[in-house]
Amino acid sequence: MKPVDRDLLILLHEDRYTEQQIQSAVRQISEMLSLIETMDYLCAVMEVMDCNKSRITSKRTVLEKAISRKSHKPFEFIIHKN
Repeated sequence: MKPVDRDLLILLHEDRYTEQQIQSAVRQISEMLSLIETMDYLCAVMEVMDCNKSRITSKRTVLEKAISRKSHKPFEFIIHKN
């Protein structure tokens, strides 16, 4: 998998960690985020509630369309299952 360039804000006490430990922590956090930022994971933990059609679904195609829309439909919500 190709590494992703991202901005992370990590608050640490500088005197407790070496530069190598900080870089290792940043790399681990980035790897964890790349695992959960996939569409398969999103489909497993999110669902779309459409109040207009009285429907709740976690189908991949419906979720992809709802996430990728530039202007969201009224009364359509993307919900985390937690």
